[in-house]
Amino acid sequence: MKKRAGMIVTLLTVFSLIVSACGDAQSGGTESKASKELTMWTWKVAYTPGIEAAAKLYEEKTGIKVKLETFTPDDTYRQKFQAAANSKNLPDIVNWWATAGDSIENSVLELSGEIDDDLLNSYYSAAMDPIIVTQSQVDSWKEDKNATTIQKSLKTGQFYGLPLDIGGFFTFYGNKKLIEEAGLAAEAPKTWEEFVTMMETVKEKTGTPGLVFGAKLPDLWENWAGSALSIMLNEPQGYIDLLERKSKLSDPSNLPVVKAMETLANKDLLMPGILSTDIDGADQAFAAGKAAFDLGGSFTMSTLLAMGMSPDDIFTFPVPPLEGSKINSWTTDPFTLTMLSVNKDSQNKAEALDFIKFLTGDPDAAVAFANAAYTVPALNLGDRANDLDPNLKSISDAFAAEPGPYSQASPAINTYRGKHKEWEVYAQSMQSMIEKKMTAEQVAKKFDDTMESLKASGN
Repeated sequence: MKKRAGMIVTLLTVFSLIVSACGDAQSGGTESKASKELTMWTWKVAYTPGIEAAAKLYEEKTGIKVKLETFTPDDTYRQKFQAAANSKNLPDIVNWWATAGDSIENSVLELSGEIDDDLLNSYYSAAMDPIIVTQSQVDSWKEDKNATTIQKSLKTGQFYGLPLDIGGFFTFYGNKKLIEEAGLAAEAPKTWEEFVTMMETVKEKTGTPGLVFGAKLPDLWENWAGSALSIMLNEPQGYIDLLERKSKLSDPSNLPVVKAMETLANKDLLMPGILSTDIDGADQAFAAGKAAFDLGGSFTMSTLLAMGMSPDDIFTFPVPPLEGSKINSWTTDPFTLTMLSVNKDSQNKAEALDFIKFLTGDPDAAVAFANAAYTVPALNLGDRANDLDPNLKSISDAFAAEPGPYSQASPAINTYRGKHKEWEVYAQSMQSMIEKKMTAEQVAKKFDDTMESLKASGN
């Protein structure tokens, strides 16, 4: 009996050890997953709380933590990436500018075989455009003696990141306190003329100039507002005709756009010193209450918050149309700002890939990221856009989910506005008009005369 009892004890002990071992193995797997930590880098300080908010949701769902490190400014981040890539010491996940052929492709995972169409189709329609390698890029790099070895190795259709957020220009920011101090409602004006009246009232009641923007850059106005006024006034084809030299700026149909700026100058509604103000300076002036309105892009919001403004003190709206415009509200095709990539040598490649899919494709994660980072996610949220911060919602409402008016004009813009030098003359003349040294009619005539002269000379 003693021998049998001893055998039973031995078997129980062995069984216990086996069960214990199995339990350890199972809990080890769980613990391994629960304790797994992904590393991630970004250079966008303003994005840090947004990424961390989404990472918290991911940890609640999977048990996997994401440790984020931020390195700034841009050049420092690029140097940090390159040094780490050379020593194969990159983090699991990298936040990078949305681009292709930026020489990070040797270090991050090629994703075209990893991502299904459902996820790709959930983004804004143009979100992947700057990320996917195009045939024209391949052809260009092939012929370009300055193209890098990496660029020459890329193939059409490859992509190395997923789009995180999108943005666009053509956005006005209003100082809610100043507007209300002037006895006005902090609401988007329906027309340009209504906008001018708001600026006049604010100046009269508070003494604060109406508008600031980076006027030191000669072509900023046209890029961020003027082209929108033109496209709304005459539809995309009207602006295309002007770009293609089929109409004149002095035509009655085009002149109102020039007069829009003349009105601001003549009514002293622009912040003094605006011609020596760059983009950052304009944002700083607005944040300091030196102007009631600031012209920027969707990305300006995070800058203003970093400068100490509260989102509750701001309201946003797209460029309002001139009265009589054929298009009565502005929408623009957004472009992708940043993307997320996976270190191809990561020991946690599968988890890292799963996280960037989650952050870019899960509505809860996208909303959490957007509201904390104050940027619009690349994911087309549909009805979930109502969960965005009101200012972000206003900005995203002006983004066209499908190709819109700006998209129709953009091929001509890209082809002619840099090539046809009358646009340089126009930008300089607009600055003279801001100084009240030229009238709208004089600006238009100089543009037309330059255009005719260049055409005659074959340029």
